[in-house]
Amino acid sequence: MTRNLFVSIALLFAGSVLCAQEEFFPKNAFESDSRADQFMSAWFSDELRILGEPSLFQMSKAPFDEEYRFLWLRTFHHPIAIRLELRSDGVGILTTKVASGSAGFPQKKPYLIEKVSRPLTREQTQRFLGRLDKLSFWNLRQDVDQRTGNDGSEWIIEGVKGGKYQMLSRWTPIEGAVHELGLTFAFGSAQMSIPKNEVY
Repeated sequence: MTRNLFVSIALLFAGSVLCAQEEFFPKNAFESDSRADQFMSAWFSDELRILGEPSLFQMSKAPFDEEYRFLWLRTFHHPIAIRLELRSDGVGILTTKVASGSAGFPQKKPYLIEKVSRPLTREQTQRFLGRLDKLSFWNLRQDVDQRTGNDGSEWIIEGVKGGKYQMLSRWTPIEGAVHELGLTFAFGSAQMSIPKNEVY
């Protein structure tokens, strides 16, 4: 399934998402073409709503919030969101959510099937933040009009800190900062048990 068809099918179940697309992402965050960007924003926003996730983009209006999230949308597997909330005492609260169905073949009435929240130790939290620094997360640029393909996945990494918002998305990355951060979220922090052949 091509990425564009993937998006079009997802929109069939998005309801009124298009009119509320700016709630989760800024304009032209994904594509320079406004219509294509609306498609991508609507799709990702709808998945986040199904997962019961907050808008980190809106959260950037609060200067003291610091959170990071990985949204993982694989064609043949459950949508996943992993979010790290930084508390003022330096402890991170990690929340992992999984939705029903598969991202490439959305259900008419998708629902949340798993939600786990737990605190990380200060050492675990600092290890994650150190990884962000090493990969220069806040200095990386989003790839607009990126390469697409068949039957893959979208990896979306977001962050909010001190009133700043950062978002990076890649289509089926096999290397680079987004790939490394996604693996850090899923396996380093959330310690998810996912077979190797389902990591794409």
